Amino acid sequence: MLDEGIVQPSESPWSSPVVLEAGLKLNSKKCLFAAQEVKILGHLVSSNGVRPDPDKIKASLLKSGVEFHWGPEEVEAFNSLKKALTSDPVLGMYDERASTEIHTDASGYGIGAVLVQIQNNVEKVIAYASRILTKAEKNYSTTERECLAIVWATNKFRPYIFGKHFTVVTDHHSLCWLMNLKDPSGRLARWALRLQEHDFDVKYKTGKKHSDADALSRNPVEEETETPDKFLAVTTNGKLWLPVIPKHLRAAILRHFHDAPTAGHLGFAKTYDRIRKRFYWPGMYRNVVRYVMHCRECQRRKSVPQRPPGRLVPIPPATAPFHRIGIDLLGRFPKSAHGNKWIIVCTDYSTRYAITKALPTAEVDEIAKFLLEEIVLRHGAPRVIITDRGAVFRSRLVSSLVDLCNIDHRFTTAYHPQTNGLTERFNKTLADMLSMYVDVEQKNWDEILPFVTFAYNTAKQETTGFTPFYLLHGREAETTLDTMLPFCPNDFDDNNITKIAARAEESRQLARVHTLRAQDKDRRRYDSKHQMVSYAPGDLVWIYTPVRKVGLSEKLLRKLREVVHVLRMKPYHDPAEQIETEDIPPKESYKGPITRSE
Repeated sequence: MLDEGIVQPSESPWSSPVVLEAGLKLNSKKCLFAAQEVKILGHLVSSNGVRPDPDKIKASLLKSGVEFHWGPEEVEAFNSLKKALTSDPVLGMYDERASTEIHTDASGYGIGAVLVQIQNNVEKVIAYASRILTKAEKNYSTTERECLAIVWATNKFRPYIFGKHFTVVTDHHSLCWLMNLKDPSGRLARWALRLQEHDFDVKYKTGKKHSDADALSRNPVEEETETPDKFLAVTTNGKLWLPVIPKHLRAAILRHFHDAPTAGHLGFAKTYDRIRKRFYWPGMYRNVVRYVMHCRECQRRKSVPQRPPGRLVPIPPATAPFHRIGIDLLGRFPKSAHGNKWIIVCTDYSTRYAITKALPTAEVDEIAKFLLEEIVLRHGAPRVIITDRGAVFRSRLVSSLVDLCNIDHRFTTAYHPQTNGLTERFNKTLADMLSMYVDVEQKNWDEILPFVTFAYNTAKQETTGFTPFYLLHGREAETTLDTMLPFCPNDFDDNNITKIAARAEESRQLARVHTLRAQDKDRRRYDSKHQMVSYAPGDLVWIYTPVRKVGLSEKLLRKLREVVHVLRMKPYHDPAEQIETEDIPPKESYKGPITRSE
């Protein structure tokens, strides 16, 4: 055969010299000569490397007597076969002349190593290795675990690297001192002795570029077990109990037992009770809780069973009379004998003095005339005016008058009359007083209005401890009865105007202290029954719109209209100052009644 040129002479120490010198005998039936590829242990070995044997995947379909069936296993085998036929070899053949590297890495779970060679300027993987850490090894420090990976890897790949120079590549920079330890002791001393038999260098590589060994040291990702989309069953003591619902049907079950008219959008407990009597799936309790909590229709209509949101921020009293006032329109009332239908109200936040006037209409000119004649020309231009967002208060005429007098016009927030609380509270008191004196046809309410307003201004306020009339004028008002039975207190016998003025100012300051004290008491009582709420940019919130349309029942109204994102919160300096977000119209910007949407 040698003479005929069929067999070529070889200088390899792994071929003929081994056979001849050792005297081995070969069975020709079990030998394969001049082969480019050999099957060994389910793999194909060639000069290019090692790859899986595709015949192992297709073997079951080639057996005789096997009925053809195309199912999930066959599809998986077919896809694996295609991948194997089109993929490059995973492992390369070891070349003793090529430079060798060992990549190592360690984690809290295990250690990994990769034997790599640079062949033809291409990095080829020769072998992979990894193992989990023992209970004691998991207590090692990070540096010790990384060093353990090197010791274990050199022992694992010893047949390849013994007697040859190689490089250890690690992503732990502290291991560069490994071969330069002086007077090591304990565990490190033993490892240093074991590594002295090898000739190697330690090279550092950043973690981002060290992914091969890093992946081997990690805890493998647990794959979810996929079950066929069929109903299974839970059995107890051999008895069928409840059907187990697959994932793709659970959403439909939740909708049927919560959203459907036969379910009624009831709460979590009732919804869960209906489902658990009929079905089961892992995590069902948690799924039902989350579904009911995130139901949009329930959020829009149902009230939250918890303390109301929002804390009380009182409006501080002004330092001087008519520096801060509140104005509001009250009506519409039955047309009086004088043709009036409305009442315009003004309250002073310093003295609590009230000014009222009956109006035939709620037109812009009537509002501007009242503001000019009854407020500006009689008490001076106020510094701050608080009104609602009515069209008359936002008109061009009123705005021009306010700008001309350099007045800070502040509007209340939408659906929140508490922003102008003093004026709204006086409206209720005024309506109660008028109802005591109007006739059956309610035609004389405008005739009674000046009298009940006088009664309010001359009555002592529980909050301030003084009458509004006294705080404004520095003296008490005399009634018709006072003129019939005159009485002069001793405090005013001297008719000292300076002393009277000083006493009036002292009374105003004392009234301010009383007001602040009462507000603090009210705030603490209010806050004890309410919870603090806060919103940050990016939160989802509902817009609260409690407006009942004509012909619709308020009891059936959905008060939460839409969900929006909070973009920006305006600093909250004054309760009368609106808080706006960039994507919400001003009339819907108040944060009090808005509830968070999950």
